Amino acid sequence: MAEEKIGSKQCAASYVFEWTDLHLPRKKTDPLRFQYDVTGAKALERLQSLAKMKGMTDNPQKRPDFYQILVENHQHDSVLAELWTELQTVPDWVDWDQLERGQRFFYRYAAANIMGFALQGFVGENSAASGVVEVLVRTGGFSTRVLLHRLLETFQWLIQVTESLSAIKPGGSGHISTARIRLLHASVRQRIMKLVETRPQYYNVEEYGVPVNTLDSIHSIATFCCNHMWLQLPRMGIQPTDQEKRDYIALFRYLGYLLATPDGFFATVPQAKATMESMLVHELKVTKTSQVVCYNFINCLVDLPPSNVSREFIAAGSRILNGDQLCDELEMSRPGWVSYACFKGHCWLVSSLSAAQRLIPAFDAWIIDVSPTLRR
Repeated sequence: MAEEKIGSKQCAASYVFEWTDLHLPRKKTDPLRFQYDVTGAKALERLQSLAKMKGMTDNPQKRPDFYQILVENHQHDSVLAELWTELQTVPDWVDWDQLERGQRFFYRYAAANIMGFALQGFVGENSAASGVVEVLVRTGGFSTRVLLHRLLETFQWLIQVTESLSAIKPGGSGHISTARIRLLHASVRQRIMKLVETRPQYYNVEEYGVPVNTLDSIHSIATFCCNHMWLQLPRMGIQPTDQEKRDYIALFRYLGYLLATPDGFFATVPQAKATMESMLVHELKVTKTSQVVCYNFINCLVDLPPSNVSREFIAAGSRILNGDQLCDELEMSRPGWVSYACFKGHCWLVSSLSAAQRLIPAFDAWIIDVSPTLRR
């Protein structure tokens, strides 16, 4: 496939931009499909050996807590010590005040961020990312119940890493949950690759790369921290400030580092934006499996408390945030004008709140402070 030319116009998911020298050519992204978190993989094997020695199995009553085993044994094992040191080391570029501002950004626009996260991040982009989808369906993605559980787990993690600054510092709840996710990713990769050894047709490594590979991780972090800025909030009438972009991207640069994601792709706002745009061009490829997963994602969200939104509202919001072309490829329904009007009403509400917050700092502070309490 021909490389994109610098200066050329690109369009993906109804988002148009110009290709620059900051964007990632395929010759740079394709090899990343075959790279992965080697440190985490080695540590997982050692943790599994230690768990087996203690008589732990996959039985729910004896299932090992790999993170706890890591805590208890990292001082006596060089392989575990390597992972532990990496997790506990805070990079020089981390500015805790900036990361705290990034956390506040999530709650400042909580209603818009959550809606964008669900309809654009999950229903749209995750469904259309073929490599991600292929791993997802091999870990229960064809089941609406499992998908809902996965969605809620992801949202819970998002809450944990944004609830307070102490939560993401070493030893905090968000830091620990991120470390657990890193081990979970290693476990998923290991399980799929073991099945491929005896059943090569089970997962196409040549086409999709190693499961949960480095490119997948980069794409995931870009979805979490960049899509809000350029694909979600602006389409709901909110324009994040330059400071907000720097702060929120810095937060997920650090979280990506904990997940063994190369952080250089998010070192600056322009580089992060170019990374997101590169993922849109290279990674969105709708397949039959994508259509099934999208359908199941929508089923997960229909009438989900506390919003209890309809299928038509989800379709209208998805089409506004993802564009008709991508939604048509995903075989999403076309709702009537009432559903579009309802979603436009949501956009009007969140954009009006945003405008009021910028005019009234005390109101902004109140919104940020009250938003985390709503989850309780």
